Amino acid sequence: MGKLGNLQKRMEKTLFFSSFYISLKNFLPIIVLSVFLQLFINIFLTPNSFFLTVFHLKFFAFLEPLNRLATFADISFRRLLMPLFAYFFSNQIENQKGINLPLIALSNFIVIWLFSNNQFLLQGSGQNLLPVSLIVFALTILMIKISNWHKASSISQRYLLSFCILIIACVFAITNIFSNFQFVNAGQWLNDNLISDLSTNFYGVALLTVCASLLLWMGLPLPSCLRQTSFSLPAAVNNLGASLDKKTSTIPNPLSLHTLYDSFAVFGGVSMSLALIIVLLIRSKNSQKKLAQISLIPSLLNNNQILNFGLPFFLNPLLLIPAILAPLSGILLSGLALKLNLINPAVYQLPKNTPNIFTAFLSSNGDWRTILLVLLILGISVLIYLPFVNRLLKGAKNENN
Repeated sequence: MGKLGNLQKRMEKTLFFSSFYISLKNFLPIIVLSVFLQLFINIFLTPNSFFLTVFHLKFFAFLEPLNRLATFADISFRRLLMPLFAYFFSNQIENQKGINLPLIALSNFIVIWLFSNNQFLLQGSGQNLLPVSLIVFALTILMIKISNWHKASSISQRYLLSFCILIIACVFAITNIFSNFQFVNAGQWLNDNLISDLSTNFYGVALLTVCASLLLWMGLPLPSCLRQTSFSLPAAVNNLGASLDKKTSTIPNPLSLHTLYDSFAVFGGVSMSLALIIVLLIRSKNSQKKLAQISLIPSLLNNNQILNFGLPFFLNPLLLIPAILAPLSGILLSGLALKLNLINPAVYQLPKNTPNIFTAFLSSNGDWRTILLVLLILGISVLIYLPFVNRLLKGAKNENN
């Protein structure tokens, strides 16, 4: 743990990571707006949302136009997230270099927006933090070097403007040329080629659990089945079909992605974010505690973006090990409980946006024993995160002093 803390300190002294972490925190208010807009739509403006379904509330027809308008605003806002972060990140690099050239940050915004808007390379823009950061860092450093070629400011500005126009024109041409081709990111490729095979056995699910935490930590796209509960996978469909006779003990895939990962490994979001929030609420003070309080409700509703940006979680060496071990503990304990027939497996389809802390109970047709197992896994996950968060908070306190 001491070596991880020292590694983090060395990383924060580099231009890339110091600018990266400051940009994440400065970008937090925009993420908060985006997250709560999504939650408002999912809770109140979606006909098959969890709360409307569970409490048998009627979705009024007059809300449909508002739903379409809010959904359009939400999608448009999310497409702007990575371009806006590119602007923040580029601007922070300039500040670290002691340079103030708004043209550089604006050019990076346009470049990333072109990639995101055409869904080329940066599909699902909210999950492409690492590639966006690498592209922006390389372009910003190159633009700074170009601006320093000549001491005469007018000449350097012309070189910089010409280069920016050239880069934007090239990206525009590339995205338009390939706009008719079908491209998939790494997360979508995994979703299409490996998820079905790996989701039907314990070892495959454990591997997917590790991959999910690792991809999230790196700021890379996650397969959709690892971000939200999916009942379309063959294992889930076969389990549901076999359970129609009310004999859940005879399902063909008792240890599958839904019975293990969806039900016991993602409380609060990928990497067991709810456990991390609980640790912050107990151990932290001031800004970290406020961050945990703001993140709590979205995390209970399966959205951990506020915590990931504000802590920050991405590429943080001290949080990688617990981010892998905490959900793995859920997989191991739930797999053992299912193997020993201590709990009923989760098989039934649930309403959209069901909080994942209730997944095991509701999807197993109300098996109260799953509640005890959820509390046990959550408690163990809190203990796993505790020493790493203590080290993280200690380092932040020493830095402030």
